[in-house]
Amino acid sequence: MSSDNHISFCRKNFILQGEGRFTTNYRKIKELGSGSFAKVYLVQNNRTKEIYACKELNKNKINDLDSLKDEINIMSKCDHPNILQLKEVYENSLSIDLIMEQCVGGCLFDCLVKKIKTEGKAYSEKEAAIIFKQIMSAISYCHNQGICHRDIKLENVLFLTNQKNSPIKLIDFGLSKYIKRRRRFHNKNGKNYETMNMRSIVGSPHYISPEVLKGKYTQKCDIWSAGIVLYVMLVGYFPFDGDTDNDTYNAIKKKQFNFDGDAWRNISNDAKDLIKHMICDEDKRYDAERVLNHPWLVKMTPNTKGAVNKINLKHLLNYKNCCKFKKFVLTYIATRLKEKDINDLEKIFLEIDENKDGTLSFDEMKKCFIKLIKEKNLQISVKEVEELFNSIDIDNSKRIEYTEFIAAMLEESPYCKEDKLIDFFHMLDKDGSGKISKNEIKNILDNENIRDKELNTFINSFDLDGDGQIDYKEYISSMSNKKGRNKK
Repeated sequence: MSSDNHISFCRKNFILQGEGRFTTNYRKIKELGSGSFAKVYLVQNNRTKEIYACKELNKNKINDLDSLKDEINIMSKCDHPNILQLKEVYENSLSIDLIMEQCVGGCLFDCLVKKIKTEGKAYSEKEAAIIFKQIMSAISYCHNQGICHRDIKLENVLFLTNQKNSPIKLIDFGLSKYIKRRRRFHNKNGKNYETMNMRSIVGSPHYISPEVLKGKYTQKCDIWSAGIVLYVMLVGYFPFDGDTDNDTYNAIKKKQFNFDGDAWRNISNDAKDLIKHMICDEDKRYDAERVLNHPWLVKMTPNTKGAVNKINLKHLLNYKNCCKFKKFVLTYIATRLKEKDINDLEKIFLEIDENKDGTLSFDEMKKCFIKLIKEKNLQISVKEVEELFNSIDIDNSKRIEYTEFIAAMLEESPYCKEDKLIDFFHMLDKDGSGKISKNEIKNILDNENIRDKELNTFINSFDLDGDGQIDYKEYISSMSNKKGRNKK
């Protein structure tokens, strides 16, 4: 067994951490907006010429820097196609600068207002369902990762592009919190946990749940808020409203709303049923998975079929045999690609992800592989399917994350050309020596306990001259090899 087998990495490892200002590596194009302690810019990377958004946070105006760093940690952990991706973080004495993917389609609130003004109506059930399914998939992923968003609202949903069927991105994890659990008892079936209540009264008027107002709640507060989002998307007004915030809060506490009025006349009973099971008492409220499996969403947004037929299993088997360092490079490339570049791969991922929790289980992948094996008459054993799953699961989480899947599908693709590879080489070669050292790799892996022997094995197939470093020629040569070179 290779001594680098327990070296693991994930998308979080490739979020670049820099000292100083973002302007060292980026050019400001224009200011997109500003608030009491932050400005948002459209920026361009000086080397790659890629366009991103940058949020510049003034440290002197932020009361709780620890909470901000918690937010950055949560954003770094999230790996889902419908959650805004953080790319780089810069910190200096005055500011913290966040480089993020750029969304140009505006927020859901503004788009709804514009639609009502121009068309005289809110979203149709079909339109609303397509958007809402993505929102709920992101929420389901967060809850499964132990994260409660706590500020789900129309303003925190962005459209990636201006296209009609643009993907959405959930943003603003400033109020998010890790869900704490404690063990209740231990029995023959294993450990049983209960979710501990959160108590901070946070959120936005109109969307906040009644139990949050009481100061005792769980992650189901996100489901209430999402129910409000769906209600508004369908009719263009809030179920709870008042002249002041206190009036709105009092209405929320009563939990009484209706489906009266002309706007509801043509809305299906299924849609109303789902909303009633989201905007209700916490103990009766659906969880995210049950919302995603509700008949209204299932009927309005049936799972796509046929995308998985584009998977090249032989291609994935080649990935399985790649050396680990080559997978390390491919994972980084996967984190830097634009949505338009991987649209087909995203469709495959979402089709395999039957329960829409934003990760792929072994059972989901096994079902997909067995189908492909039968259709393409391939001779692949169940054991090989398990080995393939484990080879993609680089962080050893027993689930395949979105970036892991994209990385596995990128092997021998046009994204592995020299212009993409050069970006990764410069990212690792922080001291500009022209060589990637073991210490530079260790810093990316963020694991001080990795031993020298393990690092030697990790870089062995790229370190062709055995000097303990990888120079540019070795790097390009090894990436051009199908498996990464196997040194004897």
